[in-house]
Amino acid sequence: MDTTHHAAMPATKPASVADAWIWRAALAVILAVAVGLRFYHLETPSMWWDEILVPLTSRFPVAYILDFSRHCEMHPPLYHLLIKLVETTGLSDFALRLPSAALGVAAVYAVWRCFGDLYGRPVGLLAAAFLAGSAMQVWHVRQVRPYAVFTILFVYSLFYFLRFLRQGGNRDLLAVLALNVPLFLLHYFTFQIALAQGLILALCWRPTGQGVSLRQLATFGLGTALIALPVLFFLFLPSQTTLSIFSFKATWGEMGRLILDYAAHVLWSHDDAALRLGFGALLVGGGAVMWKKTPRELAACLLLAVIPALVLFCMRKTAYFSPRHFLYMTVPAAVLIGHTARLLPRQGLTVPLALLAALVPAGVLVVGHSAAYYDETSYHHSVFVSDFKPMARELATRLRPGDILAAGDQGTVNAVSWYLDQFVATNPFRRQSLAPGTTPYSLTFFAPFRTWGHLGESEEAFMAAVGPVAAAEPVRNATLYRFSIAREPAPVVAAIPYHVRRRMEFPAFYRQVDAFSNVTVSPYWGGEAIATANNTPARLTYRIENAAAPGPQQLQFVLEYKNQGQGSTMAYFLRFDDEPEVPLFTSHGPDPAEAATVSILREKPYTTLQLTLEIVCADHTARYPGGNLETAAFRGFDLEIIPTGHFDSPAVTDLREHNLGKIEHNATNIWRWGLGPQGMLTFDLAEARPLWLEFDFDNILPGQNVVIAANGEIIATLADLAAGARESRRLPIAGRPGRNSLILATTDWNHGTTTFAATDIRPMSLFIRKLRLTP
Repeated sequence: MDTTHHAAMPATKPASVADAWIWRAALAVILAVAVGLRFYHLETPSMWWDEILVPLTSRFPVAYILDFSRHCEMHPPLYHLLIKLVETTGLSDFALRLPSAALGVAAVYAVWRCFGDLYGRPVGLLAAAFLAGSAMQVWHVRQVRPYAVFTILFVYSLFYFLRFLRQGGNRDLLAVLALNVPLFLLHYFTFQIALAQGLILALCWRPTGQGVSLRQLATFGLGTALIALPVLFFLFLPSQTTLSIFSFKATWGEMGRLILDYAAHVLWSHDDAALRLGFGALLVGGGAVMWKKTPRELAACLLLAVIPALVLFCMRKTAYFSPRHFLYMTVPAAVLIGHTARLLPRQGLTVPLALLAALVPAGVLVVGHSAAYYDETSYHHSVFVSDFKPMARELATRLRPGDILAAGDQGTVNAVSWYLDQFVATNPFRRQSLAPGTTPYSLTFFAPFRTWGHLGESEEAFMAAVGPVAAAEPVRNATLYRFSIAREPAPVVAAIPYHVRRRMEFPAFYRQVDAFSNVTVSPYWGGEAIATANNTPARLTYRIENAAAPGPQQLQFVLEYKNQGQGSTMAYFLRFDDEPEVPLFTSHGPDPAEAATVSILREKPYTTLQLTLEIVCADHTARYPGGNLETAAFRGFDLEIIPTGHFDSPAVTDLREHNLGKIEHNATNIWRWGLGPQGMLTFDLAEARPLWLEFDFDNILPGQNVVIAANGEIIATLADLAAGARESRRLPIAGRPGRNSLILATTDWNHGTTTFAATDIRPMSLFIRKLRLTP
């Protein structure tokens, strides 16, 4: 790179004080154009998905925002934290977009001041005019996205960087490093920009004379590493979302065409050839001037554009690559275009040229492309096809508080609810309840565009899965499906053994549940019951009638759930008749388990059993769809009721089972499977005392070896058992105070060295008829 110093043309002042007002008036017009384009109908367009995801995330605590950035988002967390501050002043689209739009105008003024000081007023004015009318700038700085903040910071970064290349001042280099801190925390594209800056400085290094010194080069490298490495290791690399950008590869030709197409947006974002050619001519003319006057600074501007694009080209990354990643290029483009003013015979001619550069594209944008910027559906996206604001406005007339609702996509519910919370006093998605005995009642399923969860990939498949639909009503590109739900009678235990199973399937859940509050069903993974709001108890209840002959009963519950969120709780309670609720089981998140087996003994007769499930979903653990309610979900339960004497353990309390099959029964047997390689019972004793282990099983696999150990000591070994052999044992156990453990280990199991049930994935080893601890 040419390192010969070229003095920049000093700031040119008007010939007389009387002419000064012309420059001020021209700047005022340019700023007025910037304000008009950026603030007109700022409230009107509906936020699209990437945009609304910011306030949806920012409403959560800071810990959630950081977790979201580290695991779900394509951007660092700084902008979300800024919007969190904005949300304390207002939640309207105007309030949320106001900082971006204001900074978009401020960037125009900053270009005038910075590059006017560096290259003269004419250059600054023409550069500001280009930025004011830039369709690419107008599009992106009106949205609740980090690009307006990024742009104005990059204006100052480029100013200090170019001044450093000219003057070599250490303060300018430190200013660039300081500005890179928020830039790295706003967008990961800063990695490419910082790389370009470093390569430019390396090309300008000279051991002596004018140029970048080795100390300055080391300062930039070390300073950038101190900023970039924490962002890389603590934000970028932990996220599978960010890493997914490397999993998509385009061909070289596709990548080249994309880069050229997106770079063309820097000059003009629409297919108006005249404007692109006009600004292209100004770009070339200004570049020619810089080549003569300040070639090093021209090379820096060009390399800042080319090097990041070349990195993308080599990565062949098309995922998450769009024109907005080149938005920063409008700033060096403005610098080059501004230099066209130096070609004019009189500097005063810059004023009409700058006014044309701002007003002509502004007029074309407003007249020819107004619908793309200022209508309610302006930001309609080809992938995220829901227009949330108009959809919410229409849903506000279709839905009422108290409606029973489910939906095919929780992300769309969160986005639509953002607007519904502003349009209606009570959001029907967030407050749902069903009282016992209500039948029949209306159920509504909200399906965003072609989204029915796992209930079907088409409307026909959805209809086949859910049964008769009373009505289907379009809501823009979504559909409301209405169902008439008739309650199923509560299950009746006529005799024991007895089994009942409930899943949170749509719409069966709504026929079988007795009552609920703040609960809805997500139609994924076989159906999941989730809360409708964070930090608010969500409860649902099932009722079972008991008409069996009097006698002691063992009730075994297999509870299926998902509890992935930090601080979330999922609790189960039992109530017999009008007795107080009894805690059955509580899961504290994050809980890696997906099921719990809990048994209780009931000695007294009863007529009604109620199982209540309660979720409190904490607002700590982030998930992608603008909320985390799916991190805590009930999936179903099995209840097996059998006579005592098989698998109850009256001698101990707080019995916990690990890797043992659930209790099952048929007309002749009650059993559970021992699972390989080992199952375990743990229990507590208040004091040391002897116990009996009563153990009765059929061996299935030839040559089976069974080892039974209590508290780490082997108490029985059954070797080389024949297939079909039945063993019945009563073994003494020395119980100790506190926690005790009993291990049942086997050497073979289904799908081990032998397979006897190919379609059953369980590692079944022993057919157990009795397994209990007695005094």
